[in-house]
Amino acid sequence: MHVSTRRSLLSATLLLGTTVTPLRAQTPQTDSVRLPIGVSVRGVFAQPIGEFNRYVNNGWGVGADLRWFPGVQRALSLRTDVTFITYGRKTTRECLGSGCRIQIDINTSNNIFSGLVGPELQVPSGPIRPYVNAMAGWTSFWTQSSADGANDDENLFRTTNLRYNILTKAVGGGVRIPFAHMAMVDVNARRNVNGRARYLTRDSFGNGTLTTPIVRESAVNMWTYSIGVAFGF
Repeated sequence: MHVSTRRSLLSATLLLGTTVTPLRAQTPQTDSVRLPIGVSVRGVFAQPIGEFNRYVNNGWGVGADLRWFPGVQRALSLRTDVTFITYGRKTTRECLGSGCRIQIDINTSNNIFSGLVGPELQVPSGPIRPYVNAMAGWTSFWTQSSADGANDDENLFRTTNLRYNILTKAVGGGVRIPFAHMAMVDVNARRNVNGRARYLTRDSFGNGTLTTPIVRESAVNMWTYSIGVAFGF
């Protein structure tokens, strides 16, 4: 083999080695990249306090949140949170038309929907990961009635009896406990400071005899407690 040929082969081998080595070093980093977000879904129990507790019983609902972590850190995130709660539901049998020849079921539900956003600080690792958050946004109180037909899935009529929107603030905290890869049990409590609102209750229409409902107005503060599953960071 000529000296020039051996030199060419050696140069090519060195060039290939310097090219492959950085690629191998970069591969594990690329595989480990994950989106800097976390999500949770949960069941929610609502406990009215103060004036609100005089008119409204406990409520149940569902909630979800999305947490975004800026940069490479996993301690501070921006949390967006939504919650839906029903605090009263009632069905009454009423007459349709003269002579009460047709009777229908009127279903009335009292609901709360809130959308909040704010910072959250968490312990990013370990078998138990506490966190605290503070958020602000808006809350909507609304009552809706519907008339059921022969088919239980059929709504003949539907109307919103009252809707009232207010600004709201909330502070909360909880713990996340990992049980699988990127999955955690999420338990938390939140103090919701909603101010005053106008709303209907389970008994606002009496036994179906009141055409004009009784509207309550009071502070509508409450605690919410929830448990669910969190995914991601």
